[in-house]
Order: sequence, then C-alpha cells, then structure tokens
Amino acid sequence: MNKTETRKALNKLVFEMVTGLGYEVVDDGDGGRVMFIKPDHKNYHDSIEYHKSRFDVCVLNDASDKVKEDGETIEWFINVQRKALDI
Repeated sequence: MNKTETRKALNKLVFEMVTGLGYEVVDDGDGGRVMFIKPDHKNYHDSIEYHKSRFDVCVLNDASDKVKEDGETIEWFINVQRKALDI
C-alpha cells in the first residue's frame, strides 16, 4: 500500500472500532475532523473529536468518565495500528 492507502486504511479501522464501541461517526463537513457520538448522548461534551490526518482524538475535560475512558482506548488502538501499518 502507498501512503494514502495506508492512511485511509487506518481511518477505516478506527471507524470500525469506534462503531463497535457504540458510537456514531458524525462528519459535519469540516474536512479533516469527525465526531464520535453515542446515540443516547446527554450533551455534546460527551463526544470524541477525531482528526483524520493527524490520527488524534480530543475529549473535553467535562466529558463523562466513560467517554474519557473510551477516548483513551481509541487512542491506544490508533497507536497500535500506526505501528502495525508503519505510519
């Protein structure tokens, strides 16, 4: 795979993993960022922002403990996959 294909493959893996955790992937057309939101979220603080180019997650400080824990799990998954894909 070339660099572009590898990066797309990583994003696909992340999206599959996140949907497996029960999140919806919401793309508001902002380009490189998407939001991971659970269908039963109480507010937008309980969401995770993902940057598709930097493979970065951002969780707000006032998010629930579960969302923070999921953010750490997603971040761990991204790091493992980046090493496996040599990105």
